Amino acid sequence: MNGWLNLYKPRGISSAKAVAVVKSYFKKSRIGHTGTLDLEAEGVLPIAIGQATKLVSILINSSKEYIFTIQFGAQTDTGDLAGKIIKKTDIIPTEDECLNVCHKFVGIIKQIPPIYSALKINGVRAYKLARQNKEFEVNPRFITIYDLKLLCYDSHTKLATYVVNCSKGTYVRTLAEDISLSLHSLGFVVELRRTRVGIFTEENSINMFNINCKTFDEAHAVVKSKCLKVEDVLDDIPVLEVDELVAQKIRYGQQCDFDKVENHDQIWLKYDNKILAIGSLSDESFKSSRVFNYKKDGEE
Repeated sequence: MNGWLNLYKPRGISSAKAVAVVKSYFKKSRIGHTGTLDLEAEGVLPIAIGQATKLVSILINSSKEYIFTIQFGAQTDTGDLAGKIIKKTDIIPTEDECLNVCHKFVGIIKQIPPIYSALKINGVRAYKLARQNKEFEVNPRFITIYDLKLLCYDSHTKLATYVVNCSKGTYVRTLAEDISLSLHSLGFVVELRRTRVGIFTEENSINMFNINCKTFDEAHAVVKSKCLKVEDVLDDIPVLEVDELVAQKIRYGQQCDFDKVENHDQIWLKYDNKILAIGSLSDESFKSSRVFNYKKDGEE
């Protein structure tokens, strides 16, 4: 099996467990994912199967969309509902203030990732060090917020819900804390849902913990029918269709030239209605970064 599964991870289930469930359906295929979702978060978690794992790095670089709700009036040590309250405030922003703050965070901004994150510090996950009460520094990083909008506000519950379109590496919990501080308040995330990763959207996802089938074979057929082609994530990258001779040269690592073709930093080659390779084209010469090898039926 080679392709993509647009998995919807429910809240309360780890990304590792969600991937393990996918592995149970495709035991002979290599499985990879495109960035974890916290235990308290839910939403789109694209899964790469087989040859699609060679394109994980491309999807990781795609923009993402999240819907998140901030509880104003307190701060927790984890930045979300799972943590302990460490500070409180009586200053609660108004709806207009929550609305007007959005433009301050659109563009390239600096973030300091939360200490309770999967970020590695000298080879160890930050959240493990935090749980051991060890002191360590997390270096700031620059991320891009393409759009930030207020969806709803409730003055009684002190809740504000936003939708954000952002680059890879964005920590929504940190964004929520920074928004709160900008409003001279404190806040933490009580709900977090990832609604899009690249071409994968919430509407087209499948919740494998919600499949109503009587047998494993029936469930497997449903899951398999939801899979996308390997090359579907390359919809915005130029493509060249090649013949069998060129395909053989690519597989053997030989140089291939294309007359009268523009240079491209990233391009993919198509053969027999499948992706053959991805790479760059310079001075009419193709240089591959990944070559895809599909096994024939019956091969192990």
